[in-house]
Amino acid sequence: MIFKFNDTLLRATDNQRTVTIQAATLADALTKLTTKFPQLKSPLLDNGGQLRQTQRISFNGMPIDQPAMSLPLSDADSIEFLAPIAGG
Repeated sequence: MIFKFNDTLLRATDNQRTVTIQAATLADALTKLTTKFPQLKSPLLDNGGQLRQTQRISFNGMPIDQPAMSLPLSDADSIEFLAPIAGG
């Protein structure tokens, strides 16, 4: 599966916009991803190892809130970390 990163996370991936990881579930993919790029762990995962509530992702082009860590993945899937938007 392919992870896609926005500008704020690029520093943690050595400026790689896309990273391919083979994993059966989202939990497995995030474990492998944060092992490969330890600097991603803090911005992506909370103390319990869950995806932070502030992280928004797109799964195969569809935005989803709070995906289950048991979400099954295939090699054709993609997850994009969406840039946070704030305003006021």
